[in-house]
Amino acid sequence: MIGPFSEDLPLRIAEGLLVNFEIAISALVIGLASGGLLALLGRLQNPVVSGVIGSSISVLRATPVFIAMFFLAGVLRSHYSALEAWFADPRIMFVTLACLPYITSYAYDQVSEALVQWHRGAHRAAMLLIPNMARSFQILVSASCFGAAIGVNEAMSVVLSEAELLGQSVWRFVLYALTVLLFFGLMQTVVASSRLLHRLVTARFSDAPRAY
Repeated sequence: MIGPFSEDLPLRIAEGLLVNFEIAISALVIGLASGGLLALLGRLQNPVVSGVIGSSISVLRATPVFIAMFFLAGVLRSHYSALEAWFADPRIMFVTLACLPYITSYAYDQVSEALVQWHRGAHRAAMLLIPNMARSFQILVSASCFGAAIGVNEAMSVVLSEAELLGQSVWRFVLYALTVLLFFGLMQTVVASSRLLHRLVTARFSDAPRAY
């Protein structure tokens, strides 16, 4: 025991955080790639393509992560055993896929705006894509905590199981407070890193508005 907490709690939380970040990073990479591709296709000036993309993005924007996660878990439940051949824990895949509607539509919006700014010669404005995507990563990490509802062994599920052992003691609230501080510190680190990267990248570009 570490005080009132289980001895292996820090290790279990660290392992859970790795799952949270695995989900968030996977969703971010796939969503940025798919959203970026849709943004590029949207610049083809083809009314049919633009109409299909616009309708698709509208549907994606309206799809809540929580609902998508339970829908996928329900639909794919019968294929769970088969999925275990490809994924160590298919439930992690469910949460990752559930995050894709949000991150794909968000990436589409951000990449589209970045392309417009770059075309105008406003290179520094285009590079705002970096901190904007970092903010989406924060949301993805938070959304990955929904996985606790379907049994994913991520950080929040570890905290909740430990809280049950603490009962109604004051240490339960201490645990919650420490968890909030932990996530706050991690997210601020992500934000600070993205701002540093943004400054380093923008230092290499100068705005050169195009003459019309």
